[in-house]
Amino acid sequence: MSEAQTLPQLTQLIYDVLREELLEVDDSFTPQSDLVEAGLDSLGLTQLLLTIEERTGTWVDESELTPENLESAQALAQCVLAALG
Repeated sequence: MSEAQTLPQLTQLIYDVLREELLEVDDSFTPQSDLVEAGLDSLGLTQLLLTIEERTGTWVDESELTPENLESAQALAQCVLAALG
């Protein structure tokens, strides 16, 4: 069973993982903050995708990792939701 099934749930999941495990950010970091500007690099992105897969059962194909889909936790959540079908 998927841990996160709605856009708000996926957004919160991604935001929490970024904030608590992958990035060193302050209180100005929000679900709408730019992930690359916040310091997300390729290693962090791989770790994030593995966590998403572990918690949702869905892998996001690398072809989906466009600059638009990495604009924010919310944008990435929309991408994951589309992959969930």
